[in-house]
Amino acid sequence: MRKAGNRVDSEANQAPTQFERVGRPLSLVAQVEQALRLAIAEDRFRDGKLPTEVELAEQMGVSRETVRLAAESLQRDGLLIKIRRRGTFTRPPSVTGRIKAAEPKLLGYLQTDFLTSQGREEVANRAIDGLMLQGALAEASRAGFKLEVQHTPQTHWGEATNHLYGNLRLGGMIFASYAEEKLLKRLAARGLPTVLLDEDTTVPQIHSVLDDSLDGARQAVLYLAKLGHRRIAYAHWGRIDSNRWRPMGYRQGLREAGLPRRRSWEIATELTQKGTCELIDKIVQLKPYPTAIYCFNNSLACLVLEELRRRGIRVPEDFSVVGAGGEEVAEVTFHQANWYEMGRTAVQILLRALADAGRPKAEHHICPHTLRVGQTTAAPAP
Repeated sequence: MRKAGNRVDSEANQAPTQFERVGRPLSLVAQVEQALRLAIAEDRFRDGKLPTEVELAEQMGVSRETVRLAAESLQRDGLLIKIRRRGTFTRPPSVTGRIKAAEPKLLGYLQTDFLTSQGREEVANRAIDGLMLQGALAEASRAGFKLEVQHTPQTHWGEATNHLYGNLRLGGMIFASYAEEKLLKRLAARGLPTVLLDEDTTVPQIHSVLDDSLDGARQAVLYLAKLGHRRIAYAHWGRIDSNRWRPMGYRQGLREAGLPRRRSWEIATELTQKGTCELIDKIVQLKPYPTAIYCFNNSLACLVLEELRRRGIRVPEDFSVVGAGGEEVAEVTFHQANWYEMGRTAVQILLRALADAGRPKAEHHICPHTLRVGQTTAAPAP
């Protein structure tokens, strides 16, 4: 009995087998919280500011509500601070006796370059672009803002816009001389204040600053008609969709002056020496022969003058030439807008939009043209 009892006692004294506690899978909220804790510990948020809940939800592939709950948990732990209308931060602004100077405020400025069919740059808006940019830089500097300026070919406009918007904290954007409707709608949906400079749009939330090309062209044609010209040709930039106002103004001027309009007198061309040579070839073959030509801009007017003189055609004795905006050319008759002031106006619009985020309506400004009479126009030869 004792042996049996000893065996029983020995078995009873053996320790039971131990198992580790089975861990439960983390909820989505806990996973997001864990990821944010790690990012905060590694100081991965630029300037201590988190992306918006919508952006974080998109990056992590979860709902906005999941991000909100995770952020609230971190707030309770003192790791995050929410500041109304400014965002969520990993640390409060520090005050150490002296007020820290505000960081430079940034506006994006995207300038489009146009290429010829051979892949070379056209001089379509070079002078205008420079004047508008100077005005924008001056106004931004006066208000304590900086411009992030980029040039891009028309074919890469969307990529350049996404790069500016995605990599910089911009208060607003200015697009000079070009725009894509689809991308503008996306920017408007994101709430980024945007101004089109030297362009217009039908997107309701997008601002615009445009020169009155229509009235400028109309003034040019009426002036030629007043000199006695009855046959006036028009040389338009080959990218006809880029400025539909000048051909409209040209036709309106002809109507008001009671002059005939012929489709063969409206000639599209590249703004290059080769394109100008082909343009004059067409002009001299026209019957009846025009006595004057209105050019899309001053760059084209200068090319036309060079080609006419090369062929022995006197200006203005045999043929009158009128330009339109752009570089200042003392001898040329042309109409001109204040491009520098247009650049300043674009920045002023952005500043007003930033100061009043609830502003419901977009601003649209049209800048007038003034005719400047030079030495390239005269009454037609008998």
